[in-house]
Amino acid sequence: MSFSTRILVALATVSCAAFASTDLKVIVYDGPKICSNKGKGGADKPNKIEPNMIVGLHFTVTIDESSPDRSDVIGKKIESSRDGMGVAPSFPVGQGKVIAGLDRGLIGLCRGSSALIVVPPQLAYGRMGKPEQGVGPDTILRYDVEILDIRPPAPNDFVKIDTNKDWEISIDEAREYFEGLGQVVDLDSLWEDEDEDGDGYIRWDEFKGTKGIEGPPPKSKKTGQQQHKQQQQEQETIDTLIQKIDSDEDGKISKAELAYIFKELGGEMTEDFWDESDPDGDGFISFEEFAGSGKARGEEL
Repeated sequence: MSFSTRILVALATVSCAAFASTDLKVIVYDGPKICSNKGKGGADKPNKIEPNMIVGLHFTVTIDESSPDRSDVIGKKIESSRDGMGVAPSFPVGQGKVIAGLDRGLIGLCRGSSALIVVPPQLAYGRMGKPEQGVGPDTILRYDVEILDIRPPAPNDFVKIDTNKDWEISIDEAREYFEGLGQVVDLDSLWEDEDEDGDGYIRWDEFKGTKGIEGPPPKSKKTGQQQHKQQQQEQETIDTLIQKIDSDEDGKISKAELAYIFKELGGEMTEDFWDESDPDGDGFISFEEFAGSGKARGEEL
């Protein structure tokens, strides 16, 4: 494992420990606090947000008063759906469409309620922040949300038909599905219309019925462009870490500099960690060692 990978893991572990005292908080200040989706009309018009349900809401996000930011930015507005055209967004909850803290905080809220969701950094933008939106490192965010609408998850007919879960519908699967519904469907015409590549199967991207929000997993094989982008992101991460740790800007990391970062995050750097990080034993971590191309002591070139 390269030093850059190990330091990322180590600092992430220390960061999680430092974040442990900050929890997600949800405070309903207006409207119903208790609701249920049971009873008449519950399935078609839910009153309580559950995972995968589609929620329409207004929100305003600011920097919370408990955030460690400078006093002059406390309460600063980051974004609001009420600005501009004032269009209330809608999205499926629990699908990663928004930051993790908002995703979790919305679950259980009622239709017509207004709430404050205080999101700790580890469920928002973490230690890196999001400077382009005015969010600094370790910022605690406050979402003021008004729940306008809650709809059940969109149906996914593709998944219902694709019984073997290979993300391709065969004629046999379609026949079994429609027979189970008591429907007579001209499968030859259906295949002629939807099987665009003529391989005998209807794939996810060919299917013209209701597909909901659940789709096939991303392909593991990355294109050259995706690999290049990932390499760029990794390089940017390395550059950022070097800048953060290399306080005297001499282009290399000393033992004292690395120990200081661990101490700042509430942790402690061990001698074993340093010995493994400085394979040539010169007392510094060079860029090559940081990026993982350094050789262990005694290792042949």
